[in-house]
Amino acid sequence: MGKNFADKVFPAIDENIFSVLYSKKASRPNTPVNVIVGALILKEALNVTDDEIVEAMAFDIRYQYALHTTSFEEQPISDRTLSRFRARVLSYETEHDVDLFMNVL
Repeated sequence: MGKNFADKVFPAIDENIFSVLYSKKASRPNTPVNVIVGALILKEALNVTDDEIVEAMAFDIRYQYALHTTSFEEQPISDRTLSRFRARVLSYETEHDVDLFMNVL
């Protein structure tokens, strides 16, 4: 899982797609968007909960490797990070009739 995702999927995540969710001012998330989106992709692919993916990132080097976070002192994600990001994406989709996740890879 880790190497294939790290080498093929993670680099293909286009963060720019999600720039419409944030103003030009300092409103971007502390967590890199590609890490959030990558975690959500893994979560769906593995059919796990937000808490399970957050825990896996904290304790399983394979997830850290897959999401390029092995050098982080603390993993930069929480269940709130995921739910807030999903809420922004859903709000944008409702307002603009555009599903940002459909164009992510």
